[in-house]
Amino acid sequence: MQALLFQHNLAREAAAVIGGRVDKRAFVSKYAPISLEEVPEPVPPAAGWVKCETVISGICGSDAKQIFLNGRRDNALTALVSFPHVLGHEAVAHRLDTGRRVVLNPWLWCTPRGIEPLCEACAAGRYPWCRNFRNGNLPVAIHLGNCAGAPGVHAERFCAHESQLFDVPETLSDEAAILSDPVSVSLRSILLSPPDSSLPVLVYGSGTLAFAAIGLLRHLYPQLEIWAATRPGFRSSLATKLGADAVLSCEPDELVREVSLRTGETALTPWSGKDWLQDGPGVVYDTIGSTETVETSLRLLHTGATLVVSGVEPPKRFEWTPMYFKELRVIGSNGFGIEEVAGVRKHAFEHYFDFAQAGLDLTAVVTHRFPLARWREAVLTLADSRHTGAVKVLLQP
Repeated sequence: MQALLFQHNLAREAAAVIGGRVDKRAFVSKYAPISLEEVPEPVPPAAGWVKCETVISGICGSDAKQIFLNGRRDNALTALVSFPHVLGHEAVAHRLDTGRRVVLNPWLWCTPRGIEPLCEACAAGRYPWCRNFRNGNLPVAIHLGNCAGAPGVHAERFCAHESQLFDVPETLSDEAAILSDPVSVSLRSILLSPPDSSLPVLVYGSGTLAFAAIGLLRHLYPQLEIWAATRPGFRSSLATKLGADAVLSCEPDELVREVSLRTGETALTPWSGKDWLQDGPGVVYDTIGSTETVETSLRLLHTGATLVVSGVEPPKRFEWTPMYFKELRVIGSNGFGIEEVAGVRKHAFEHYFDFAQAGLDLTAVVTHRFPLARWREAVLTLADSRHTGAVKVLLQP
C-alpha cells in the first residue's frame, strides 16, 4: 500500500535544509527524508488492535513542521519518537472488522501498549501525561504518526487499538469529524484557563487551533467578548464568522496599540520602545507559541492574568519581565483526554460530538482536499498559506 514515510537520514535532511533556503520544494523533493512509498500492509501489533481503511486524513501543523524540518536538535521530544515512521495522526476511517466510521485518538498511552495496571496519568484520563511512552508492546512514541511500530494515517490503511477509535455520529460529515483532534486540543486549552466573563479574551493565531478556539469560546460562553489576532483577508473573515467580536493585527506593536485603544488603558513605554499594558485580556490562548507571540502576549495581558500556549515553535530569546511584574500565569497545553465540561467527564471527542450536534460548525476551516498521490502539492499549499488561504488541508487515499 502507499504511505507517506519519513526516514531520519542526516544526508537527506541536510540536502532538504540547504535546498530549502532557495526553494521550499526541496523539502518534498526526491532527496528529502519524506516520500510516498510502497510499504507493507500494517499488521496489528497485539490483541485488541484492528485494521482501518483511511477515508481522509488531516495535515496537522506538527506534520508540516516535521516535513519542513522546523525544529531544533535539542528539542526534548526527540526522546519520544522512533524512525522510520508513516506520518499522520488525524483520521476519519472505516474499521475493517465492523465497517463502522470512526475517528482516531492517536495517543499511544498505556492501554494501546498493553500495559496493566495503568499509570496514574492514564487512569485519570490524562493520556498525554502517560509515563509509559517508551514501554510496552510498541517502540518509543507519543502517538501514531511518530512511531516506527504503529504507522500513521497518511496512508491507505493503518492499525489502531480499539480504545483509540470513536464511532462518528451519523449526522456528522467527514469534514466535521476530521476536526475532532484539533478541536479537542483547543478545548483542552480553554479548560485549563476558562475565561472570566468580565474581561475579554484574545485568541492568537491564524490556523485550525485558533479558529477552533474561537468557535468553542463562542459556543460555550455566548456573552464573552472574543478578540482574534489573526491575518487579514480570508482568515479575518473566518474569525468573525466563527464568533470573534473583533479581529486585531498580528504585528506585535500594532496589536498592543489596538488592545490599548480597546481597553482605554495608557500604554507604558520602556527604553526599547515596545509598549506594554497593565490591563488587557483576562486570557490569551496562543496557538502559535513563538517567541514573538509569547512576548507580545505578556506585554498585553491583564495583571494577574493567564497565557495558555498550545503551539510550539523553535525557541529564541524574548523579554519576559512582564511575566514577573504582572504575576502572570503561563500554562502549556498539550493534547487532550478525558475532560470535564459543565460537570460532565468524558473524552474530548465525545464533547465535540455533542457540541457539533448542538450547532457548532467549524467545517469552514477545511479549505483544501488532495489525493494522497498529490501530497507534495498539499504540503506546499499549506506552507504557502498566506497566498493560498489554506487552513486545514486534507489528504484522501
